Amino acid sequence: MSLIKKKNSDMTSLTVVIGSSRLGASLAYENSSKGFYTTLVDKDKNAFKKVDANYTGFFLEGDATDENVLAKAHIKEASQCIIVTEDDSVNIYVASLVALLSKARLIVVRLHDEKKALLLHDPRFRVISPSLLAHDAYEAILNGEKKGNL
Repeated sequence: MSLIKKKNSDMTSLTVVIGSSRLGASLAYENSSKGFYTTLVDKDKNAFKKVDANYTGFFLEGDATDENVLAKAHIKEASQCIIVTEDDSVNIYVASLVALLSKARLIVVRLHDEKKALLLHDPRFRVISPSLLAHDAYEAILNGEKKGNL
């Protein structure tokens, strides 16, 4: 497990992103480009290759189901946490840990199966689901609304 500093960031607000998938890498870059102090956590250091070269945050190689890894990511100081691993069960478990360990005002959790959101009870949780997002985009198309890159 290692914390690798990419470049300096202002600590105006701390965002911890867990899971360096394409989505996680993109969200980490977006937060750091807005000036947020950002830490991207993944258990596979090769996953960090997906991150934009202009990312100004930190990389932390480690398993986010481990409280020590979350501590090294400064989860207690985080104002928001974005949990986007590929595994719903891991995301739910990590979200529950983050809720216990952190005073983050916002905890975003990606779930492929949105029905599992019933397991998340903290009012700070916000669930994003690819199927629900696709459904919303489809509805926007039907209603003649332009949404995103559609």
